[in-house]
Amino acid sequence: MSTIGDLERRAGIGTSPAERTAFRRQFHHLEGEAFLNAGAAELRRLIAAREVESDARAKTRVARCRREVMPPLTAEQQAALEAYAARHGRRWKSILSNAWMGGPQHDDGGLLRGLRNSHAPTWLQSYRLRNPARR
Repeated sequence: MSTIGDLERRAGIGTSPAERTAFRRQFHHLEGEAFLNAGAAELRRLIAAREVESDARAKTRVARCRREVMPPLTAEQQAALEAYAARHGRRWKSILSNAWMGGPQHDDGGLLRGLRNSHAPTWLQSYRLRNPARR
């Protein structure tokens, strides 16, 4: 069995006398055991609401942390990315990203536009070309 102090701490009621008094003031019209029971019931309700809220936050955090698995690139898509990188040099990603976002230099072609639609522009930031030594 919990004490009133334990319930107050779990419910998020401050430990100062002023904060505890402010919480209890809402039950001042009750007397004796009714005062204690009403206060304990409200504290349990606040605790349950905090637990539901923290569970919802935990589930939301997990859902946001998961990375969506993208389909693997086809050989044609890989070759198109390598050709684009060779054509535009070391800034090829920023140039391609700019083209994907509607900027000038729309020389990305159909394969790369399809890649933008299937993988999204943010995918390009983490993409790495294959190591030339491994080809």
